[in-house]
Amino acid sequence: MDSTDKNIITSPYRRGADFGFLFGIYLTVMFFSSILAKSLPLTGLLSFVMMIGVPVFIFLVLRRYDRELQGCATFPMMWMAGVVTFICGILIAGSLLVVYMKWIEPDFVLHQLEGLVEAGRQVPGTPIADAGDIASQMIKANFIPTPIAIVSELIMATIVSGSILSIIISAGFALLHKSQRRRNAGS
Repeated sequence: MDSTDKNIITSPYRRGADFGFLFGIYLTVMFFSSILAKSLPLTGLLSFVMMIGVPVFIFLVLRRYDRELQGCATFPMMWMAGVVTFICGILIAGSLLVVYMKWIEPDFVLHQLEGLVEAGRQVPGTPIADAGDIASQMIKANFIPTPIAIVSELIMATIVSGSILSIIISAGFALLHKSQRRRNAGS
């Protein structure tokens, strides 16, 4: 923030959108590194580390927002900034996933289902085998989900889980602010 913006409270929607752009890039790298894991195994590790890093990323952006507001951010402001970060991020990454699955590799979903069938055959009597049977039935019935359907479900799951994560992190900041106010009042 420059000196002219110090007295302006930045909207959580605006900051969430700003952070969401960065989060969209983060999610895109994470998703595509998992897609590339079949041919480049180390990218699978990168994807796993990035999945674990999602809560850290959200914590850091919410902490930055809180510091920009000099510790005056309220719980609802922080929560909404986190939710908007997730919404904007998954819309960016989801759009790129649709483009990839629809035009770059149109048989991506079919190949994933076939891979699940093969994995199920290798470990009979396990939940993976059950999932492989379901995938086999989907292929036989030509019930292959479209890229839009897959990404729509991914968007909904991300928004719900992102909201829960944002509530937890925002509550932590709210409790921290409350304890700091009590200490300052007691001094």
